Amino acid sequence: MIWSVSVDLDGLGCYAAIHGVDTPLDDRALRAVPEVALQRLCELFDGLRVSATFFAVGREVQYAPAALRKAEQEGHEIGSHSFAHDYALSRRPQVEVAQDLQLCEEALAAAGVAKPRGFRAPGYSLSPAVLHVLRERGYAYDSSLLPSPPYHAAKAGVLVWYALRGRKSASILGSAGLSRRGPHRREGVRELPIATLPLLRVPVIGTSVLAWPWLARGGFAGGHLNLELHGIDALDASEVPAAIAAAQPGVRVPAGEKLDRLRALFRSLPGEDCTLEQAALRLLP
Repeated sequence: MIWSVSVDLDGLGCYAAIHGVDTPLDDRALRAVPEVALQRLCELFDGLRVSATFFAVGREVQYAPAALRKAEQEGHEIGSHSFAHDYALSRRPQVEVAQDLQLCEEALAAAGVAKPRGFRAPGYSLSPAVLHVLRERGYAYDSSLLPSPPYHAAKAGVLVWYALRGRKSASILGSAGLSRRGPHRREGVRELPIATLPLLRVPVIGTSVLAWPWLARGGFAGGHLNLELHGIDALDASEVPAAIAAAQPGVRVPAGEKLDRLRALFRSLPGEDCTLEQAALRLLP
């Protein structure tokens, strides 16, 4: 068995957009994920000798290019999480998708980071247009799907609740979450779905494993565990604007405690770790 840990480096502005809150972000807040969280997670992974995959948001690379470049130099993979983190990217025509991915590639190149080989779409939402562009641009794999109907149902409920309260979320429902759990090919592109439990399809992601670490062992599918974290998992309420912290319960736990939980979790996983690119090429040659 092999396992991979990936981190979506969504900046705090992404969470403000999700929760429909209008809060100013100062320089400290803008650097919280791309610099502070990234450095903490790199220290965690390096101490465990784990090679991780970081999905960078192109427009946020400017806030801490040196931190991202250092992560790559230390052996971590840097993938694309789009340029603008547009939750409706999957609804855009191919030309707009291609423009977004190119901008992200250019932002990474300007930071001294290699062209990404992997992609993760904002909001777990994929489309034929996105897959077509990934094939055209030579990406080795995609890791956008979260095949968890319970997650998407809960997301729909939150969006309805926000709408009833007059809060406009930038998020969309996107994919229905009914795809295969294990690695597979989708329209000619290698797909590594984010981990879920069998049968109930409970998502095995940072939010759930920080509360119930034992879930991770049930997330293997097709010989692979694709464990997804977010940069905000390495932050706490003291580092996040109050309006965002109020909507993100996970930040109420001290960052050090969360990192300790993750350290214990990774030490307990069976098999060997590898980046998502390495997993994609091994499992879907």
